[in-house]
Amino acid sequence: MLYGAFAQQGSPVGNLLATLAFLGLTLMSDSVFESWGWRLPFLGSAALVIVALYIRLHISETPEMKKAVAAQERTRMPLVEVLRSHPVELALGVGAVVAGVAITYVKTTFALSWATTDLGFERSYFLLVITVALVAQALVQPFGAVLATRIDPSKAVRWMLLPEIVLLPLMFVLVQTGSVPLAILGMVLATAPHAMYYAALAGILAQVFPTNVRYTGISLSYQLSTAVFAGTAPMVSQYLLTRTNSIWPVVALGLVYVVLSLVCMTALLRRSALHGQGLESTSSSNMTDASTLKGVDH
Repeated sequence: MLYGAFAQQGSPVGNLLATLAFLGLTLMSDSVFESWGWRLPFLGSAALVIVALYIRLHISETPEMKKAVAAQERTRMPLVEVLRSHPVELALGVGAVVAGVAITYVKTTFALSWATTDLGFERSYFLLVITVALVAQALVQPFGAVLATRIDPSKAVRWMLLPEIVLLPLMFVLVQTGSVPLAILGMVLATAPHAMYYAALAGILAQVFPTNVRYTGISLSYQLSTAVFAGTAPMVSQYLLTRTNSIWPVVALGLVYVVLSLVCMTALLRRSALHGQGLESTSSSNMTDASTLKGVDH
């Protein structure tokens, strides 16, 4: 489980780098930004692509994947196979991912717009709030994978998601005070639960789908959830705020994401028989499939 959590670290680290880049751009004058400053993030992203390509080309396959390749257990149309043979697992996987991705968009993209437009925060100050929260996420997140390997996964999921039901509303209350220190406190507290859950998510999903369609199953779960729920979260949040002139419908939306993931993950664990020792005894090589996302189904 811990091996799968390493890949999940890319999310907070990537968001942290993007936020720092945005924060740096806000320090430029308008003339400098318009003349050449806007090019800097694109140059930085190009360098990251080269680094990522190097890592991808040099990373080793897991023993389970090597065994599958040797046995020629290939699926010519993995997308069709997942949709035909594992539709329930896919649907539950999409729902299970929601809390790990959509809440982040509510807490960062939407919250930044809300705080700077409606609450009077300076953009640079609230970017600092988000930056501190992302640092906290990178530090706390791996402990979710540790927790899920030490106790029953269903219990671990409840311990990681249920606190969010209290901490997410608390975050919005503290941000609404207009105080930067209180906003940082609220953001950090609300980040910890779903960040830890996000770390455990990778290892669990790696065991839901069989080896020959694992890459496609995991990828579809993440990408469909991101497109349907996370990608629309800021827009839906802003719509709710505009229509009601209250932040509480937005809070309710975030809580719906939490409950949806809790229900779907619980059902997924039951369906896949991944309780307790069943998941804990799984080899670490299987867990790394979630991080490499390099299966034999491509």
